[in-house]
Amino acid sequence: MIAVPDGARLRRTWPQRLLILLNVAVMLVCFATAGALAYVDQKVGQLQQISLGHVLASNDTEATDDGVQTILLVGVDNDAGLEEDPRMQGRDEGLRSDTIMVLRIDPSKSKAGLLSFPRDLYVPLGGNGSRDRINAALPFGGPDLLIRTISENFGIQINHYVQVNFAQFEKLVDVVGGVPISFDKPVRDEWTGLQIDEPGCVTLAGAQALDYVRSRHFEYFEDGEWNEDPASDLSRISRQQDFIEKAVERAASKGLRNPITMNRLLDAGLDAVTVDDQFTAKDIASLANRFRSFDPSTFETYALPVVGDMVGDASVVRLIDRDAEPILDIFRGGPAAGEAGPASVQVDVLNGTGRIDEGRNTADSLSGVGFGVGLIDDAPTLGLTHTTVRYRTDERAAADLVASYLVTPPQLVPDDSLEGSGVQLTTGMDYDGVLTQPRPIPTTTTTAGPTAAEGDSSTTATATTAPTTATTRIGVVPSDGQDGFCR
Repeated sequence: MIAVPDGARLRRTWPQRLLILLNVAVMLVCFATAGALAYVDQKVGQLQQISLGHVLASNDTEATDDGVQTILLVGVDNDAGLEEDPRMQGRDEGLRSDTIMVLRIDPSKSKAGLLSFPRDLYVPLGGNGSRDRINAALPFGGPDLLIRTISENFGIQINHYVQVNFAQFEKLVDVVGGVPISFDKPVRDEWTGLQIDEPGCVTLAGAQALDYVRSRHFEYFEDGEWNEDPASDLSRISRQQDFIEKAVERAASKGLRNPITMNRLLDAGLDAVTVDDQFTAKDIASLANRFRSFDPSTFETYALPVVGDMVGDASVVRLIDRDAEPILDIFRGGPAAGEAGPASVQVDVLNGTGRIDEGRNTADSLSGVGFGVGLIDDAPTLGLTHTTVRYRTDERAAADLVASYLVTPPQLVPDDSLEGSGVQLTTGMDYDGVLTQPRPIPTTTTTAGPTAAEGDSSTTATATTAPTTATTRIGVVPSDGQDGFCR
């Protein structure tokens, strides 16, 4: 992700609040174990509801293909029920959407994906002709305007709406016994009160977990000094998503088939959740029953590629449209990278070694596993050391797929000057043939440009190309690569 100019952001108090998914995921897992529609109906009847049927897409789980549901999850800037927070003083009253996520659940494949929207994403607000940060939609026009903004700008149809405040967040975390996070170095945030003095596995209880997930001025101790994570809000999204995954795993491991535990989780979460009036007990029960085999470790998180900018004196981020398309396609119902199959990809082949017939033989091998082949030729320069796959940025998913079929992983090179197929394979001396079955497509990112530190008035920022598979964490995420501390 990026650290973007943040002049106005310093005046904010709470960071993005989070863990709407914890509420939703706990509910779904619990309902999946409940077994009786009457029980589900009783619990769902306790939820607050809002009328949104006029802006939602078809919301009948039985009517959608394979029960797929897309749920807009909104965390609101509302501290009701929490101890008084001095950082809230001076804030205007009213709802603010500090966390905006889209959850796509596909029970037929036992898959769930979560897409986070930066709250400073600058977009046209659906239906009213104005442009603003996306988090302005809720206070300006309520859930109706936010749903239209998501649908009209990104082509994602929303089946259901879930709005969560964070009064019950601490209680939810405590019910599951806290969430273990691996820290490889001391960390702190003097703004939220987070303080981890020693590295190792730390089980974050409710209050400490809230300090962690709300941290925007996150610092880590290294080489004898405190260093602040420069990516700020966008880096925080990575930490939040990592925490979500671990919280879901924790909830699933803490005896959710125990009715007492299940009831405690539900009762802790129900007061914090508002749903659309179309989200019935039947919908939740049907969705949960289809999702019984879900493995929390397969949960995938995504973040949009953005670049920092200024609008007047306000700091915003703008979408990098070409790079965002493969990710948005997943949440529109299209396949993730690798799922479309070789038949959907055409590739040009260049012989970069000068070995006799290598271009033709490579093309035949690619055709043999299903790829379409366009141009076959010699490269302008022969004797190349490394095999490369060049691609236009709108063909990144196709390039990843080609790379996954090569025996020796190639170098991936974005090149928007490419014509023809948009994907070009040039063999090098390390080329060793084509696989009959692909390797898993790796998670990678491509970063260009300098990083603008928080508070920098410059409009220069890092343009981050998000992967078309689950997102590599950006910024400082303590548990990444350190899960051994908590095993």
